[in-house]
Amino acid sequence: MYPISLLLSSIILAIIPAKAVISIIYPGGDTIWYKNNTVALNWTTTSPDSDTYFFRALLSNTDQSLLTGNHSIADSTNATADYVRVLLPGIPEGKGYIVNLVNTTNENQVFATSPSFEIQNGIVTNSTSTSSLSGGTATGTSSTTNDNGDIPNAQPTSSSDPFATTTTSSDPFATATPSTSTNSAGSNVAHPSIIFALATSFCCVAMGLAVML
Repeated sequence: MYPISLLLSSIILAIIPAKAVISIIYPGGDTIWYKNNTVALNWTTTSPDSDTYFFRALLSNTDQSLLTGNHSIADSTNATADYVRVLLPGIPEGKGYIVNLVNTTNENQVFATSPSFEIQNGIVTNSTSTSSLSGGTATGTSSTTNDNGDIPNAQPTSSSDPFATTTTSSDPFATATPSTSTNSAGSNVAHPSIIFALATSFCCVAMGLAVML
């Protein structure tokens, strides 16, 4: 025959459900978070339909020289949400970071702890090409790399002008020099004024001869 106290304990345990178990699935051991970027925190619970309690997500580091103490990155998060996206503040880069999900009213009660992961700066490479004209031929290229220290998957920007045009003449206002026309035989064509002068002279000579005769 069981003692009355043991029987009562069994009844109480049968009536009161066990506290749900929560497990962090992201960040994992090989995760890299980038500071000043929006990051995801994912978890699972044993009873998603009934686990309606709230928790706080605390970020810390085993190396206190990198980050001292616990820092909240998500407050009053419902366990049924399964994930939350947070803006990671500008904290020092390094390894050994962890996330603890704790009771919102008692931070000493830890529901789950993530594996150790890494936080890095985000690097965005902006490639800029330049060229110069030498005898009508483009020569010379260069590129630059900028460290934005934030989102790593930002799209690179280019300073090249898609509407740029080039000119082969050093003087855009230069005018062409007229060329001398030639006939089919290759000789120069006489100017009309010269022809008129010769005709006038011929007429004068002819009239003088007529008078003399």
